[in-house]
Amino acid sequence: MVTTPRPVIDSVVRSVCGRDVERLVPLAGGGMNETYCAELAGDVAVVVRIARQDVPWFIDEADLITQARSIGVPTAQVLGLEHLDQDGELLSFSIQEFLPGRSLEDLVGELPAADLERLVVDAGEILARIHSVVLDDQPGIRHELQLPGEHEVARVAHIVGEMLGPAEAAVVERGADVLREELTTRAAPPVSLVHGDFCPKNILIHDGTVVGFIDWEFAGAAAPAYDFAQWEVDAGDPLPDRLDLVRRGYARVADPESADAGWTPAFAIEWALEKLGWRNPASPAQFRRCLDVIARYAGG
Repeated sequence: MVTTPRPVIDSVVRSVCGRDVERLVPLAGGGMNETYCAELAGDVAVVVRIARQDVPWFIDEADLITQARSIGVPTAQVLGLEHLDQDGELLSFSIQEFLPGRSLEDLVGELPAADLERLVVDAGEILARIHSVVLDDQPGIRHELQLPGEHEVARVAHIVGEMLGPAEAAVVERGADVLREELTTRAAPPVSLVHGDFCPKNILIHDGTVVGFIDWEFAGAAAPAYDFAQWEVDAGDPLPDRLDLVRRGYARVADPESADAGWTPAFAIEWALEKLGWRNPASPAQFRRCLDVIARYAGG
């Protein structure tokens, strides 16, 4: 990944925060962007995210974070956005409040089972609050199910067949058929705000409490089932089959069955098919998980 010159970062942070950067530490898990913790004078820290896109980035994300915070969703405050040209390339900066803690993903192997379950239930409650935000014709990302193309399905089936064999390749084909059936026989579900990357790596824990949902880059309008499906495919051991814990917390605020409306299988199959076809392959464990999810809903 290309890294931004330190003087440029220092200048942007100083412009937003009014303080000099004393130490800059790269953060893991920044997704497509550069992500840093900037320690400032006066014992203050902020998160610096830098995107390289053809258009100004982070604007919709900042607006959606603000909406979520207004209804009590714990997440970092966006302190400022900056966009500048660096040697002919557009750089977008999002400067955010630094939240102390560790991701739930990092804590999985350390927490007692009861504490892990409690935190997942609490995360489900927060997810329901996010889904309570209704988005009406708002610009930004829209996550809509798409009919799987025959060429792309054949490509993914070929990848799976070469790695695991013809039986697994057939699972891919059946999953695509189920997805086509759902999309051609059912009315589209209503949409709300979704987090867009709901999984343990984006749930921040501090002192035994969920203190933040982070990484809102893919937040936008979708059926609530989109977030349920993200968890089912991406949660990782030992949590992928504990969507029941998410739903238990969700039920403190809203009915998870009504929110799901039977669409989690379709979204899960679509996401699993996409990950199986990545040019940079998913890990072996994730590859296997994607196939298992498709087989659950499509047979095999």
